[in-house]
Amino acid sequence: MSAAGGNYPPRAKKMKIDELIGLLGPAPPPRDAPLTDDLLREITRIYHEIYVYGLNAFFETAWFDTRDAKGICTFPNNKHAVDHFATFLQAIQTTQPNDRASMLSSGILEARLIWVLASLPYTMGPARVNNSINGLPHPGDPAEIRNRVHVFEVLLSGDYIDSNPLAIPVPHADLHRTREFDFWRTLGDYVTFRDEPSLSRAAQREEALGRLRLLLDGRENRDLLYSVAIARELSPRYPPGYENAVPQHVDESDPKNKLFVACDFIRREAQATGGTTNVVRRFSELANQAFINPGVNVAKAVSPGIIPTP
Repeated sequence: MSAAGGNYPPRAKKMKIDELIGLLGPAPPPRDAPLTDDLLREITRIYHEIYVYGLNAFFETAWFDTRDAKGICTFPNNKHAVDHFATFLQAIQTTQPNDRASMLSSGILEARLIWVLASLPYTMGPARVNNSINGLPHPGDPAEIRNRVHVFEVLLSGDYIDSNPLAIPVPHADLHRTREFDFWRTLGDYVTFRDEPSLSRAAQREEALGRLRLLLDGRENRDLLYSVAIARELSPRYPPGYENAVPQHVDESDPKNKLFVACDFIRREAQATGGTTNVVRRFSELANQAFINPGVNVAKAVSPGIIPTP
């Protein structure tokens, strides 16, 4: 496949987020230690002090610390999530800052924990389309957050959905909220447009990406999601090493340069000094796995006549 030809090979593996985390390292063995009241209080404290803000900011929601009608939060009332949290806390208590292996292991455990926490909306009932036209859903709407998590998972896996489940961005007194829903709805549209060899599909994807860029509004999560979409869209067109031909002062009107900028942003966000929250950093690591290095969800460019291995 030539970069200039614009051909789109089928996606490689479409590895789900759990599988991407598995590439980083194996899952820890089940804990056999009892969960004490003190440990549960510590888990709850750390969840609210560290992870709630990151999750709410990334998915632009208030759901992760929303209480139900009885005043009960979703977390820590999920045993699976609590067990992962306890395992993570146990690991970091023995992590030595100068021990690269233990630091790496605790990082993998945190990536796994964050995805377990981000997946909590999946436990709140069956999926449903958020298609009300009577107004925007409230900030803690369970259907909207469930669907945003799903769209994010589909985006990272390189997969597609048949229809967009996210709320329609109807006019609102707060323009920022309308633009928030417009961004997520557009991202949902993007993952419905399959890689088909038709000009109309390519135009739809290009239009969606252009609209996403207009709705970034300086928000870190949207910058990352847009960059992931660019990496997903353009990575299949260029072979490894393409970045060596990118000029120092890049013109993003060139798709190759646009891909370079997106990938560079993802890599920088994944660094310890990069993303402003643990959530952003860990999700950036997974995006790097999926579309940059090793790029398991990218169908690599191949020479003419060579059939990619499925």
